[in-house]
Amino acid sequence: MIKKLIPDYYFKSIYDIPFDKLYENGIRLILTDLDNTLISYDEELPNEKLFLLKDKLTEMGFEFILVSNSRKNRVDKFAKNYNIDYVKFSMKPLKRGIRKAIKKIAKNKYNKNQIILLGDQLMTDVLGAKRYGIEVALIEAIDKKTDIGPTRINRRLEGFFLKRIKRRYPSLYNERLKEYDIKKM
Repeated sequence: MIKKLIPDYYFKSIYDIPFDKLYENGIRLILTDLDNTLISYDEELPNEKLFLLKDKLTEMGFEFILVSNSRKNRVDKFAKNYNIDYVKFSMKPLKRGIRKAIKKIAKNKYNKNQIILLGDQLMTDVLGAKRYGIEVALIEAIDKKTDIGPTRINRRLEGFFLKRIKRRYPSLYNERLKEYDIKKM
């Protein structure tokens, strides 16, 4: 199970992702978390920079679906303003929400090697994507100070698992998680 907590990539923000390389590698569907991946918990609406990124990536040929664990109306409000399909209360790391996004919203037109999930948590986003069998990019949280209770608990658990990953898979830790772990300190 511990290996399922190791992301395929780590980036400081969604703006640091080399989307052109992902496209060259066949990625066509981007599933993305909302809270602290696209906006902080203190924000409700997409900003201009997010709109520009979405326009650029849509032009490149990517499709987006928001996959959030939140049940709150802020997910509806954000998604409608951003003009993006979404699954709320996705229950990551369970497969349910990811499956719904791929099968119902994306109409099953992508195979697993064409899909990537972007998210800021090992315990929900990375584990959920790995359990489903798709690639995942761990994104540094926008503002951890705004995290809600369950997310704060998950972040504490991350420290426990990061130590074990470092010990059991040192090369993968150094390649994909070292910089993330340093930021946690």
